[in-house]
Formats: sequence, structure tokens, C-alpha cells
Amino acid sequence: MELNYKIKFLLRDTVFKLLVLNMIWVILGYALASGVGFHLVPFIRVFKLIFVIGSLVFVLYRNGIDTGFLSKKWSILLVTLGVSVLAFVAEDPFPALYKSLTFVYPLIYILFSINYLLRYEAFNLLVALSLSILLVYSFVPISYFLFGTDTGTANIYGHQEGDFFVSNHYGWGSSLFILSALTVLRFYPLKFYIKLGLFLYLPFVFYLLIISGNRAGILSVALALVFFIFKDHFANISTKIILVFVAIAVYFFVAIQENSVIDFLQEKNKTQLETGKEGRLIGTEAMLRSFNSKKTFWITGVGMFDYTELRMNGGILYSYHNSYWEVLFGAGIIVFLFFLYYMVIHPLGIFWRLTSSYSLLIIPLIIIPLFESNLTAGQFLFFPWFAYMILMNSKEFEYYSNIKQNE
Repeated sequence: MELNYKIKFLLRDTVFKLLVLNMIWVILGYALASGVGFHLVPFIRVFKLIFVIGSLVFVLYRNGIDTGFLSKKWSILLVTLGVSVLAFVAEDPFPALYKSLTFVYPLIYILFSINYLLRYEAFNLLVALSLSILLVYSFVPISYFLFGTDTGTANIYGHQEGDFFVSNHYGWGSSLFILSALTVLRFYPLKFYIKLGLFLYLPFVFYLLIISGNRAGILSVALALVFFIFKDHFANISTKIILVFVAIAVYFFVAIQENSVIDFLQEKNKTQLETGKEGRLIGTEAMLRSFNSKKTFWITGVGMFDYTELRMNGGILYSYHNSYWEVLFGAGIIVFLFFLYYMVIHPLGIFWRLTSSYSLLIIPLIIIPLFESNLTAGQFLFFPWFAYMILMNSKEFEYYSNIKQNE
């Protein structure tokens, strides 16, 4: 696989531009809510929903309901149907149905958009998506260094450092920036001074990732570096050594500072392991008790985005804070298995056999949803997560993956 002339037309295509704009509105929505005030949230939510629906209408006008470039699409379409229908089993079905539709319509929009854009070839789209994620999510680390309240601190965990985002956003955004940069730097034709500037900026984003204390982001980048070292066939050994050296140097630079996030996380992890008081774990145990006491929940779920059972059975968080549990507990095990196959199992197979030398974004896009819900269009990772995983289900990647497997 290699980049070709079609990427120029892909980047100019209105369908691609609309997909990028939908990503931008989400990030701007978070920034405006934190920077200007949460009273704007209802207006931002309505604007984003209208824009998604308009984008869906446009791509349907451009290409109809064709999904010929995608494999396994019936899995995700069955998920959308199951999520919609099973919203009615919720304690209060109408709010659950409304929120389910904010998952279903944007997901269908992404499905049709990625299918349309695959006419420009899957590898071109992989690089173009990486470029768009790099540009959109660059606003998160940039905002910290421009507007952060204390750029010399060694721990911002649990704090809103700056005017626009909180520590988790910095962790998630930094992990996406770092790993999309690895693809863009190697496979997209940038001018030398832009490549140099991007490479020199990476240590600062590594620093922000670590001081954010976001364990999902840190774990994602650490695992990605392992794959980069041992499974990447394009980067030379000196590039790998430099990148690993930078990551280790930044880590120890933070660790040696007083009251660093490293010490804080070690203590936090130790406390949670000893006491078992971790909100997601408590919520999981609560829902398993509920499901085991009423076996039909394993088939129907309790209704998407309905947390009545969670609270009744001892959950201490408002929601599951886990995208996969949202589907399992909300829509039951059948819908969950289809979702898991389409969003995790099949993409991981493609990654392992084919794309691991080209892109590592799949790692944070699988891990971060384990620790936060990203199932509605206004959530931080919704658009890159679903766009990337739908791309991993393309017939073209499956074809080349099968060739690799049979070699």
C-alpha cells in the first residue's frame, strides 16, 4: 500500500471536509462550554445535531445508500437497529430513545461518508484521517501551552488547567496527536520545515500527556510505542531509538519533580487496588448483580443510556464511564457481541496483519472508550473512533489483509 495522487482529490472532497468539520464542532463545543460557560451547552448540542443531519443528507444526495466498499456492515447496522428498539425497555424510554438517536444518526452518517470516501482508496483515507485528527486535536495541547495556568507544573490531574479543557481532555487529545503525527510525518508529503517543527513539538505533547495523569492516554501511547519498536517495518532503528529516548527522558523529567503526577498515580493505583473503590469497577459489579437477578436483561439490556438500575444496585458514578458497557448493559449481550466484533475484533485483526506499520491510532481508539463513554455525537472521540473503525472494516483492507495472511 502506498499514497497516490488520489489523496489530493480526497482532501478537497466536500464529504471529507464535512466529516472534519463535525470533528471540529465537537472540540469547539468542549472549549466553549469550559471557556465561555455551560449555559451554551444546549445551543451547541442543537447546532451539532443539525449539522450532522445536514451532513448526512448531503452524503446521501451525493452517493445514495450504497455501502459497497464496506464489509461486515450488517453488524453495525444491526447494532443501530438494536440500540434504537431496545431504548424502549428503559425505565423512562423517551429520553433514552432521544439519546439513542444522537448515537444512531451520526453513526449512519459516518458509515455512508467512509464508504463514499473509500473510492479514493483505503490507504489514502487512512492517511487523510490521520492528518485530520492531527489538525483538529492539535487545538487541545496548543490551548494548554498558550492558555494553561501553570506550564511548569508536574501534575494537572483532576484540574482544569487553562480556559478550555480539563486534564482528561489533555490526555486523550495528546495521545491522538502523538500517534496521528507518527503516520503523518512518515506518509504525508509535508515540507521539511513543517516536519521539523512537528517533530520538535512532540516532546512537549509527551510532557502534557504525562502530567495530565490520564491513565488511558498514557497506556495507549506506551503500548503504541511497543508496537512501533517491534512491529513497524518502515521506521529505521535510529528513528525508533530517538522516539523512545524522548519518551523516557520526558517521563523522568516529570518523575524527578516534587509532587509529580507519577507519585500521585502510584498512590492512587495502590489505594484503588487495596480498597477496590474504583467507580467503574463498582458500577460493573452493580450491573452484573442486576443482570444475574433478572436474566432477561442479558438479552434486552436495561435500555440504552438509562442508569436507573446502576444507581439502584449501588453504582457510585452517574454512568458506566465505559463505551462498551453502555452497549452491553444498555442493549444486551447479542447487540454487544455484534458491536464488539465490528469495533474491536475485526479491526484488531486488520491492524495486526496489515496496518500496524502505517497507523497506531487504533490503540487509543480502543482503549480510551474503556474508560469513558463516547457513544453520542457530542463526545470527545466519537467521530475519530467510529470513522477509523469503519475504515478498518473496508473490503480493500480485508482483501490485502487476506493476502498477507496467506503469504
